[in-house]
Amino acid sequence: MGSLPKPLIGLLLGTVAFFAIWMVALKPSSSSSSGGSQGGVGQYQPAINQAHQAVKTSNQANAKLGAPTATTKATTTPATKAATKANPVTKANPVTKANPVTKGKPATKAKPATAKASAQSASAQAAAAAKTVDSAIRAGKVVAVLFYNDAAADDRAMKSELAAIPTHHGEVVKVAVPVSQLIQFSALTQSVDVNTAPELVLIDKARQASTLVGYADGVEIAQRIADALAAK
Repeated sequence: MGSLPKPLIGLLLGTVAFFAIWMVALKPSSSSSSGGSQGGVGQYQPAINQAHQAVKTSNQANAKLGAPTATTKATTTPATKAATKANPVTKANPVTKANPVTKGKPATKAKPATAKASAQSASAQAAAAAKTVDSAIRAGKVVAVLFYNDAAADDRAMKSELAAIPTHHGEVVKVAVPVSQLIQFSALTQSVDVNTAPELVLIDKARQASTLVGYADGVEIAQRIADALAAK
């Protein structure tokens, strides 16, 4: 335990001395008179004065040196809270989902043949048939050219009948042509008028032309071709 400062020791001694004098001399007595009390106090007056002087001296010394005082806990000031609480972090808006990629429309399947391609093909076939007919006429063969409408049932039936007629060892040339391609046979139509469908144009070996208008069965067609073969 550390030693006490001298001023504090002096203060304690003075206090003890004063308490002792009070207990011995200054404590009231029931048997003493007022005169005796005064005599008793006067007897110890020098000691009292000394005690007071000691207390005074101690106080002065404490004032100079700073008497130790009881340590008190400092009031703890709570930490100053932030003046303004930080606003809570604004939650980021959820990322907008991208619209689903629009599925491409399935590629349009190419049609087997466009109308234009079909027309070109039919025109090419008709032009080739026209050349065949022209060559056959020059060669002195019998030529049977059927102009028909493919949308009509009778026309399609007559086309089938013509296809079944024999060629007589190549002496008969048979051609079926859609009426839409009539222009390809301009050399023929200059001599023979073709005004309807179905219409069969026959050219015999003598290069004479005749027509069979409307539907005709295979028997009639065969007879007309036989007549053309016999022509001189």
